[in-house]
Amino acid sequence: MRLLLLLLVGLLADSTSAECALGSDYKFELTPCDPEGGRWRVQVPTSSASHSCTLEQPRRVDSCESSCEAGQFFDLSTLSCGACPPGSYSMGGAVLFDNWDTLPQGFHTQVESFQSSFIGRFGTGVNCTAFGWQAKGDFLASVGGPCAATVTLSVRLARVGNLSYVYQYSNRDVIFDFEAQNEQCQSVADAKEFRWPSVTAEGEWRRQVVQLKPGNNLLQWKTIGMETYPGKPILIKSIEISGTTRATSCSPCRNGTFSAEGSRQCQECPENHFSSRGASSCQPCNPETEFAPKGFSRCIKRHACTSKDFYETRSPCDANNQTRAEYRWLEPKICMAGVSLPPVGPSRPCLPCNPGMSPGPDASCQFCPAEHFSDDGGPCKPCPPNTTPNYGYVFQRWAQLPASMSSSCRQQDGSECGGMTGWHVAGTHVQSGQHHADGAYLLLSLNVPGFRSKGGVVGGRRLEVGRVSFTFELDCKAKCEFVFMQASDRRGVNLVQSWSGATFKREFSHSVYANDSYTFSWAFQKASLTDYDVFSNLLDTDVARIFSINVTNTIDGGASVCLACHQETDEVGCIPCPPGHFVDSNTTQCTQCPPGTTVSNPLAYGIESCQPCGPGLSSTDGVTCTSDCVFAGEPSFDLSALAHETFLVRGSRLFTASGAQYFHVFNISLCGNTQAQCSNNISYQVDGTSSQVNSFVCRTTMVPSAWSDEEVVLSTQSVTLGDELVAVTNNTAFMSMEVIEEFLSQNATLHFYYSTPLATRSCPQGRTTVISLSCDASKHGNGSIVLPSKCPDGTCDGCSFNFLWQTAVACPVCREQDFRLVRGECTGGSQLLHYLAPTNCRVLTNLPATKAVKCQNHIPVELQVSDRAKGVVPNRNINEN
Repeated sequence: MRLLLLLLVGLLADSTSAECALGSDYKFELTPCDPEGGRWRVQVPTSSASHSCTLEQPRRVDSCESSCEAGQFFDLSTLSCGACPPGSYSMGGAVLFDNWDTLPQGFHTQVESFQSSFIGRFGTGVNCTAFGWQAKGDFLASVGGPCAATVTLSVRLARVGNLSYVYQYSNRDVIFDFEAQNEQCQSVADAKEFRWPSVTAEGEWRRQVVQLKPGNNLLQWKTIGMETYPGKPILIKSIEISGTTRATSCSPCRNGTFSAEGSRQCQECPENHFSSRGASSCQPCNPETEFAPKGFSRCIKRHACTSKDFYETRSPCDANNQTRAEYRWLEPKICMAGVSLPPVGPSRPCLPCNPGMSPGPDASCQFCPAEHFSDDGGPCKPCPPNTTPNYGYVFQRWAQLPASMSSSCRQQDGSECGGMTGWHVAGTHVQSGQHHADGAYLLLSLNVPGFRSKGGVVGGRRLEVGRVSFTFELDCKAKCEFVFMQASDRRGVNLVQSWSGATFKREFSHSVYANDSYTFSWAFQKASLTDYDVFSNLLDTDVARIFSINVTNTIDGGASVCLACHQETDEVGCIPCPPGHFVDSNTTQCTQCPPGTTVSNPLAYGIESCQPCGPGLSSTDGVTCTSDCVFAGEPSFDLSALAHETFLVRGSRLFTASGAQYFHVFNISLCGNTQAQCSNNISYQVDGTSSQVNSFVCRTTMVPSAWSDEEVVLSTQSVTLGDELVAVTNNTAFMSMEVIEEFLSQNATLHFYYSTPLATRSCPQGRTTVISLSCDASKHGNGSIVLPSKCPDGTCDGCSFNFLWQTAVACPVCREQDFRLVRGECTGGSQLLHYLAPTNCRVLTNLPATKAVKCQNHIPVELQVSDRAKGVVPNRNINEN
């Protein structure tokens, strides 16, 4: 190779005489490392190179693995390390990608639609160009959708190094996958362990670190969307790789940052300063007429102050229960001149405390102590005898933020907002802060340690353990989003509901069905990532206002009323009724609910608290509605053969041209005698939450491994599709569920209806499942379960699932009149009676025995058979003699 390089330069030297200029005539490049562990520096002519200049001979670089210190780069002109010039940075033997104005050099993206052997709910003509990984300024983002999107980076390491990337992943309808391969196309060991990044909470950033080996490494981040709409994007904020070969250039600082000579990283410009790309220092804004948030690339003109730039608050109540109106500028103050703050208002009586609260020693409102109540916000009073406090949270006056609530502000990059207000009280409401950079999360949180009820299912519906309701409005001129979330240690974070754009004053109510310790959060965010412009809404006065929050049936808080309760003669205080009982309003005695009804609240009052079970279900304990898989009636069914097992159903495999694929596996427990289980063998879920779900119907996403050295199929994103069985009936619709037309045309006669009321981003009303059973005498044993032909995932909308179970077990039980009676020929004054089993029902008892009876009429067998063929033989009871 060296001889070839010398020959090339010699030929060029023979035809040239002038000295070549770096940049205009040539550039330096390094050859790949050779077996001796070195490489060559060569001059490569540019497209505009002069034909009369002389190129130097290649120079040998003896080592491929040495690297420069942070803040330095390997100067190809001098073949030595030099300090990065001001306005740039270098991490030495590492590279950092945190500027996503465009896709950095070396990154490649691909997006593909899924195909299936069936016509799926995604259709056949999905346009994936709007999905996939996109550079969005501060982030690399993938918005999901029904597509597989991949971003790859190939990097060569001179020694063992680490990949460290910071991401945000809160959309459970998307599978997020990281893969790493070495130059032998083998998976990197650490990459297998960290292949499935954990889900993060809304607005949370998490760092993932993976060890890489020397040599070439192919890094790949992939998202697989399972819904037809773009959901909450998966974000990557930064990617850092150590162990790389020495950098031959320094990276310029991005807008809003600066660096001095020899810097390892760039610093953000302080507030009221700005910089452009590659700046060595930040320039100040005019303090009188301009401002700039931290890390901005330009100054923004201050507007004249108006009444929208300050807000009213109240001073703490004094010893005389008096307060005064005070006014404060919104922080940071970005206006000038114009109006001034109003003077402090006159003294006036303090606002009453919220129901269930009373003024404390420091005049702040506090919850009443145990066994006390306050119905008007005044002094707390003890509950009367034979009553108990009805605890809850009622916040409708906002002189101060209650102790159980907290407010915070978090920038989209995960940092705090620098002392800026997240939410602040305003007397009649609590409202979001203003003048934040676009994309900032303004969080208002309420901690609820638990509820007094255990929940359950009655009357074909899930019983709530409590309810959260609130009244709000969104005053938005630009794009904004308001979300309500529910979080617990065992169940992770769930987005309950979201609203976008201007919204008139309205009330929203959310039922809680599982008793747990929860944090309920309200988050307000201006602008959207898909139209990211960090300046567009900075001056807007967009705001969210919450007027009231009410949480019922809690184990703590305050009580505005006391309820009658059960007491024993030798006991002091209220005693909860046993499960399945209610408190008789007249006698305050505990009374068991009638058969076929249930109650969940231990302090339920009146027999009206006992709600009937759904069709086909029964209850003997007053607690749960169940089914033994045997259904009396006309016709009757006995499905007990299916009651003690769970059954697996596999959905259609979806795949892309490049090999990305997944499929779903469903687990079904028809009557719930044995719970269906779906488990993850990878920890995609939020830390601390269970990797297994148990229910009547559940689903697991199966992802076959793409590695050539792996045979395992990975399971992830296990979800419940039926927490409770709410009805078994021959009706083709129940509540909001209905049997699809395709299954009705296949003689489905009995239908099981299941419900999972937990709201998610993709299914705000929860998920439902309908299993229809069809009598098919040819399907012996358990039969077969099929999915809709047009929806191989079992659903066409992602929320309503349908299955058809074809089996002989689903045939109705034979009745007496269903057996066919055939008389034998009369011989010697007697004839034999034969009984034939029908084909359209199940014979669960032995056929009546053949017996001889005295002839009544002598009719030749030929005529009997002929008449029966014509349908003229009368029906006879099987007990006929």
